[in-house]
Amino acid sequence: MKTFTPIATAVLFAVSGAALAGANDSYQHQGGYGNHAETYQTGFGTWLNKIEQGQYGDLNHAYAAQDYEFWSRIYQDQYGTYNGAYDFQSGGAFNIIHTTQVGVYNTSGTSQTYEVESRASTDQFGHENQSYINQTGGYSNRAKVMQEGDYNVQSTSQLLSSHSTATTTQYFDGNYADTVQHGDYLDSNILQIGLYNVADVYQSGLLNSSSVIQGGIFNVASVNQAGIYNMQSTVQLGLCNKASTSQYGIGLQSSTLQIGAGNMANTHQVGLFDMATKFQHGIHNTAYSAQ
Repeated sequence: MKTFTPIATAVLFAVSGAALAGANDSYQHQGGYGNHAETYQTGFGTWLNKIEQGQYGDLNHAYAAQDYEFWSRIYQDQYGTYNGAYDFQSGGAFNIIHTTQVGVYNTSGTSQTYEVESRASTDQFGHENQSYINQTGGYSNRAKVMQEGDYNVQSTSQLLSSHSTATTTQYFDGNYADTVQHGDYLDSNILQIGLYNVADVYQSGLLNSSSVIQGGIFNVASVNQAGIYNMQSTVQLGLCNKASTSQYGIGLQSSTLQIGAGNMANTHQVGLFDMATKFQHGIHNTAYSAQ
């Protein structure tokens, strides 16, 4: 695995000549009562960046900062009351953060540091949703979050990665998703529809992919993958189902489908080119496999 920090540093200083900040743009528009907006674009080599903030409603707070950054963008739009958006970019180039929040008491925080040509997007609609994205030390990564409902929480981290993608979509109330990726050409997709579902995904290595789809109430999915070209798919529909998948190796494949209530599936793979498939429907079924 390799870090792209030297690339970001080279781009910055080659273009800016280590000069002071300059040619940055900031646009702020607010309508309503008691809104607060802050922008900061400072530091050596901070050139040709742009921040746009729009707040329409009451008592919203927007914070955006770009330090030691080149040719990057932050866009923040908030509609409603007591929403908070906090976005930060530093030490990179050609990055974009976009945040839109509609509702009450939603919170979004996004950080991209030492990234080059990366994107982070957050859209939240409802009441007291929380989203946190962190991308550090990489190249051409993508993080996308969509939450619609109340009390949903998601966290996405892509560390020392390149060409990796993490997508989280949650509808209705009280769902929780956590994604951590460390490597190159990784892909994670989480879709949760319902109430109080939980998805936890960790991937490291090269060319691994994970898909988690949950519909219903109180379903839990856990994924841990390390290695090269591993793939897993987990689908759970119903109530109180649990699925755990762990893969360590090369070319491993796992597929789990559970429909019903109280079902449990556990898959553990270590090695090369193994395949595991599970399908359970009904109530309180249990399946376990180790390879």
